[in-house]
Amino acid sequence: MTLRRRLALLYITSTAVLFLVAALTAGFSYRRGLIAQADKRLMSAADEVSELLEGGGRLRLDLLRPALDAFSDAAGGLYLDIYDSAKNTLYSSDPGLPRPPRTALQGAVPRKRVQFRNYSVSGGAELRTAALFLPAVSGGIWLELSLPIQTPLNDLPGFTVPNIALFSLALLSLMGWAGWVIAGRALAPIGRIVAVAETVSGGALSERIPSLPGEGELGRLIDVLNGMLAAIEDYSVKMRQFASNVSHQLRTPITIMRGETEVLLLGKPGAGEMKKVLESNLAELETMTVVIEDILSYSRMDTEKTAPPGLEDLSIFISRVAKKAAVLAGPKSQKIETEPLKVYALIQPGKLEQALLNVIDNAVKNIQEGGTITLRTGEAGGKAVITVEDNGPGIRSEDLPRLFERGYSNSGSGLGLGLARALVESFSGKIEVSSAPGRGLTVRISLPPAPAAKL
Repeated sequence: MTLRRRLALLYITSTAVLFLVAALTAGFSYRRGLIAQADKRLMSAADEVSELLEGGGRLRLDLLRPALDAFSDAAGGLYLDIYDSAKNTLYSSDPGLPRPPRTALQGAVPRKRVQFRNYSVSGGAELRTAALFLPAVSGGIWLELSLPIQTPLNDLPGFTVPNIALFSLALLSLMGWAGWVIAGRALAPIGRIVAVAETVSGGALSERIPSLPGEGELGRLIDVLNGMLAAIEDYSVKMRQFASNVSHQLRTPITIMRGETEVLLLGKPGAGEMKKVLESNLAELETMTVVIEDILSYSRMDTEKTAPPGLEDLSIFISRVAKKAAVLAGPKSQKIETEPLKVYALIQPGKLEQALLNVIDNAVKNIQEGGTITLRTGEAGGKAVITVEDNGPGIRSEDLPRLFERGYSNSGSGLGLGLARALVESFSGKIEVSSAPGRGLTVRISLPPAPAAKL
């Protein structure tokens, strides 16, 4: 069953239940009012008749009948019956009308205490009766007054069970149609969401759900979904760029290796020429290894959980990193210098070391032979700071925002700085760059400071 049908059925059911409860409550209240009015009228009539009968002490129907008939006529719809102690009828205002069973007289309480009861008689009529025992009249007589209980609906033409059933069926049909329309209007935005989702699943990531301002929870849901779709589209674009750049980074060394190998196979190379080609192939394999390692590092960054950071002295930390960085700078005779200032920070040493080595490796590949890369530690704005600065050619300001994109390549694998940022941000750090042509590149890493209690 569709959600729309469920909502329509729920609307019909709940509305029908509410109508039923309201009708029962109104009918019960109205019936109580009718019975209260009938009891009041019966009580008043019982008082009048008992006063009339108790006047002489002995019942003389031949003398009282005219007065009783006059009372019955004046009562208008009220029936009067008098029985002796053996329950024989002594007087009846209208013998042809239906009467309640005489067993009702057994429940009447003597001494002018009136007991009221309801009875259904033949023909479907309902009577409200008041029974009263008068012990002082002719050795005791029973006085019973009856009044039909009728509602104004009884007098309406066509108010029959079939007509009521037809009316109820028509009302339920109307409520069903209204529920179907209301459910359709309520679910229309969901239909649009489904349509957009189907379009997006087909590859159209630029599709968005029409916003519904002022629609409360549903409007907020649509805004959240649109934000999610925008993030998915952005991620997809970056992944395509990343895949394209990685394929290019891998294709270049493979093409070089293949070309050199084919040339080697076409001729009769000597040992020296073969060694030269193998050394070139080894260098290209090392380039490919760097690319693959960076890809694996990115994959781990996207899936692994971040471990809690620990307290470290950054002056000691950068000195340790500088020794490893010297290996990277050695082939181009570049210098790694440090300006350590004793400062503590909460870091993950392994991740921060890898991030710094990626930054330094980027500098090594972009600056001239014999250039200098300087590592500094300090404090700024209440945070611990590590700065990596080189004296290379620098880059244009318009290229700075793209340095951290996966796949962007100024030199190297095109993954290093993006991976460095991901590593630093994994333990609440921040990485920024600044540069200008001819003034080198400065990478600034801000880290959470150590709490005073831990120093």
